[in-house]
Amino acid sequence: MKKDAILIIDTSEENADLYYKTRFFVPDPVIYLEHDGEKILVLSDLEIDRGRKAATVDSVIPLSDLQRRLLAEKKRPKLIDAAALLLGDRKIKKVTVPGRFGLKYADELRNEGFKVASALAEPLFMERLRKTPEEVRFIKDALVKTAQAMDAAVKMIAASEVRKNRLYLDGKPLTSERVKGEIDSFLSRAGFLAAHTIVACGIHSSMPHDSGHGPLFAGKPIVLDIFPRSQKTGYFGDMTRTVIKGEPTKGLLDMYDTVLEGQKLAIDMIGPGVAVKDVHKAVVDYFDSRGYKTGAVDGRTEGFIHSTGHGLGLEIHEPPRVGMGDEVLEEGNVVTVEPGLYYARTGGIRIEDVVVVEKKGCRNLTRYPKKFRL
Repeated sequence: MKKDAILIIDTSEENADLYYKTRFFVPDPVIYLEHDGEKILVLSDLEIDRGRKAATVDSVIPLSDLQRRLLAEKKRPKLIDAAALLLGDRKIKKVTVPGRFGLKYADELRNEGFKVASALAEPLFMERLRKTPEEVRFIKDALVKTAQAMDAAVKMIAASEVRKNRLYLDGKPLTSERVKGEIDSFLSRAGFLAAHTIVACGIHSSMPHDSGHGPLFAGKPIVLDIFPRSQKTGYFGDMTRTVIKGEPTKGLLDMYDTVLEGQKLAIDMIGPGVAVKDVHKAVVDYFDSRGYKTGAVDGRTEGFIHSTGHGLGLEIHEPPRVGMGDEVLEEGNVVTVEPGLYYARTGGIRIEDVVVVEKKGCRNLTRYPKKFRL
């Protein structure tokens, strides 16, 4: 029984499924068709020569050829019309499209008599979730650069001096913006794109996705979360460390040790055949046993308020999510392990590594110290 044809109309810089199949970065929407074992890419004249050399497909068709035929038939030369013509040439009546496929595109194809079905699962190509050795190497390479950027940030904070509870470096206030600028510029020079880098201190650190702003303070936790994408391979790195300049309170030290032990517990559990919800529940139960409850405080949810981790690859967040879902880990999955605790009065602490699931457990791909006090 033949599989339905697969149709994607998108840019590979935004669509990880499209890049996965073509290994070709293109900033403008293109047509990708997979049918009867053949991978077909339709490109503009601007991209055609580059695509023929670089794209990992069976054939590359000039968009202009399809457009000329449409004009000769007095039809619109738009991308969706070219896609319909391509489908008609191959006598394809039904296509499966990704969930993010444009509604307007789907409606226009249906108006032309095609059946359009959305994929039941995301990503469209589920084999993406089981990384090959080459993909693991790409992620590991990204983590090496992430660690180097992390080290630059940690050294800035470690070298700072305390003046009236604020941090100063080279005579100037050390701010979240200064540290993020150093991280992002280093990664840019290394061929990586860093977006929404987190350097969050104090109250900002108690909100997991607050990127942080303003001065950094002594005695307050500083969450550093760096997740750059390689502009060469398209794969992400992801790492979080929490540091403090000055003397932490006993409460913060206990909180840090609890998160660190929770992460070790999760990593020790991860392996093929393990249910993600079992890993997550073990961390939740451990935090509870240490007195760190999760719930509403003054109208705000505090404690362990996110999943234990998520898949990592061509997207920063992809399945499997290490939370309360029904997924089961498989060999080749690459996931983050990043438990955290967040309380408005004390701040937040998160520690994140990346592991690959192997035959007997998992292997930690992250190589950077976990040191709280600087």
